[in-house]
Amino acid sequence: MSRRVLLALRPVSPVERLFAAGAALARRMDADLEVIADPDHPRWEDIVTRLTQLSRGEVSCRLTPMPGIDIRQVVDYARSHEGIVSVVVGRPGAWATENGTDHWARLECPLVAASDSPGQPHEA
Repeated sequence: MSRRVLLALRPVSPVERLFAAGAALARRMDADLEVIADPDHPRWEDIVTRLTQLSRGEVSCRLTPMPGIDIRQVVDYARSHEGIVSVVVGRPGAWATENGTDHWARLECPLVAASDSPGQPHEA
């Protein structure tokens, strides 16, 4: 069983920042990087290209299409797949407001907020 960092992308997610955070965390944790995103994501081709580039380096990557991705799907996926050591998202609050409930508390691994740092634009 390989260890994986799960990077979840919403259509409005800051792709560059989240890829940088997810890849750095995967390297530090000696883990693979798995990206889940809606195949209708406006930057889908960019996501595929970035994963291909990262895979040529020291990070093993894979892309899992998840149509209509939402907080419940991300949490359920993380809970039902072995080896997920962390979940990386842009702004957890933005995901939580989609369904009116904070499902992040159900995660069994650390949640990393990669775009809530001061001075950075907030994910809508």
